Amino acid sequence: MLAVLIFWESGGDQNAVSSDGAIGLMQVMPRDGIAASFQCPNGPCFVNRPTMEELKDPNFNVEYGSKMLAGLINKYGSVREGLLHYGPMYVGYSYADNIQKMTDLIK
Repeated sequence: MLAVLIFWESGGDQNAVSSDGAIGLMQVMPRDGIAASFQCPNGPCFVNRPTMEELKDPNFNVEYGSKMLAGLINKYGSVREGLLHYGPMYVGYSYADNIQKMTDLIK
């Protein structure tokens, strides 16, 4: 599933930067750059995230993104729910379902 997620998020481009400011292979939002201006109900959304520079390292990006996804799966109780919260906001379950469908196809 991780390879599918990386392909879906960045096309395998370790230098990918989204228009929203997500960085690297797993398109993790950093605490700085564009993302620094994003506000959540309790303050800045990504204040506890790594920096853009840290996330440009592909090994760090995959390790951090993988741990983040595992934490979301654990927190929400299923892979589908974890992917829902990992993926882009406002797309509902389509992101999670597409990642799972592609993963099933390559098994």
